[in-house]
Amino acid sequence: MKNLWFTLSLACISMTAAAQDLQSPNGNFKMNFSLDAQGRPTYYLKYKGRDIIKPSHLGLELKQEDPNKAQDFEFKTRADASKLAQKADLMTGFVETDHTTATFDETWQPVWGEESSIRNHYNELCVTLSQPKNEREIKIRFRMFDDGLGFRYEFPAQKNLTYFTIKEEHTQFAMAGDH
Repeated sequence: MKNLWFTLSLACISMTAAAQDLQSPNGNFKMNFSLDAQGRPTYYLKYKGRDIIKPSHLGLELKQEDPNKAQDFEFKTRADASKLAQKADLMTGFVETDHTTATFDETWQPVWGEESSIRNHYNELCVTLSQPKNEREIKIRFRMFDDGLGFRYEFPAQKNLTYFTIKEEHTQFAMAGDH
């Protein structure tokens, strides 16, 4: 019975601390993505086993709605001012709901330039994050090439994030040295 409880507790711990790894096609770069205790998306990057980017957070802050702005045509319904700061937060409180990986490799010929052919080869990790407090979803798509890492934020169609303005990007790059 003790072994069963121990096994179940280990399974629960591993599910809450899920981390995703992504390597470059040649294996020199390695990126790790996870959520910290506050549900903040966090990543770090290594090159040949050495830190390039130390653990850094990802996130966005949306422009807050005006609490005095009418929510209907008769100015009877107003926004709840106490919840507006929470609605602007796209930095904390996330839970990973899905992740997918893919590899892409193509060579194409440019119309003009110094190179006769260009290779586009990368490994990809797409992490889907849910923010239960705001009933929102965001995807972060990482692409690891042999010469570096790129990522972007994606906003799937959803009812609680239709029209918005990004006030501030809080993406961090905690460089491990003078690169």
